Amino acid sequence: MNFLRKLVSSAGGGSMKMVLVVRSDLGLSKGKVASQCAHAAIMCYIRSANLNKQKLQRWLLQGQPKIVVKIEDLAQLEHIAALARESGVVAEIVRDAGRTQVRSGTETVLGLGPDASELIDTLVGRLKLL
Repeated sequence: MNFLRKLVSSAGGGSMKMVLVVRSDLGLSKGKVASQCAHAAIMCYIRSANLNKQKLQRWLLQGQPKIVVKIEDLAQLEHIAALARESGVVAEIVRDAGRTQVRSGTETVLGLGPDASELIDTLVGRLKLL
């Protein structure tokens, strides 16, 4: 435990997290939400591995914290994604394949980060947990 704590401290910066923003207007089942969140997390991981390995490493060393929140509709989801990109935060939108509950191409979940918790909170800190 001490070794991990030293690694996290030496990586610099404060706490990191990834946030998954789920559209509540689609009425997705719990299983579908879980699947879409998994897609978002993987997409964010891949993008972060290509853009900023240091942030990704800090997040990994901190236990890969993830928070799931809800949003009312597509317009809000797109707005937060745009703000995130302007702030330099990884923002990945999952578009469903359309095999089960929604039409193909439906935007279901927005993945943010991993990045500094304080920065992500400026984008989604007001949203309620799912």
